[in-house]
Amino acid sequence: MRWLWTILSMLVAAGSIIALPSESGAADFTVYSVYKALDLGNPGEIPQKDYYVNMGQSQGVHDGSVLEVMRKISTYDLLSEKLYKDVTFPIARLKVIHAEGYAAIARLDKLAPTDKTPAITPRAVMVGDYVRIAQ
Repeated sequence: MRWLWTILSMLVAAGSIIALPSESGAADFTVYSVYKALDLGNPGEIPQKDYYVNMGQSQGVHDGSVLEVMRKISTYDLLSEKLYKDVTFPIARLKVIHAEGYAAIARLDKLAPTDKTPAITPRAVMVGDYVRIAQ
């Protein structure tokens, strides 16, 4: 176990492990779970889908808050055959139905229009998508 601490301290001293703020300067909040109710096959009944986010009352989220969901994708330069840049774009808006200290549950308010978003698959909110309070 002592060797692990030695390696970690050497990496920190060498600058390999450092904590840098994100581009926005704020913490990254994400969708960490998606729960879909069981479809019982009843005609005209659409099962609800709940999105769990790691952002709550401590970050100013309350019942009725609208959250903007962003997707980050890496782009690839076909000419140089290298990863080029990460691109982040909005894909949906969620409305909070329940908020606690550091977590909230939200439901889909609306998806971003297809003419305003890149071609992505699936066209839905996924675990790992970034979340922020809508402007």
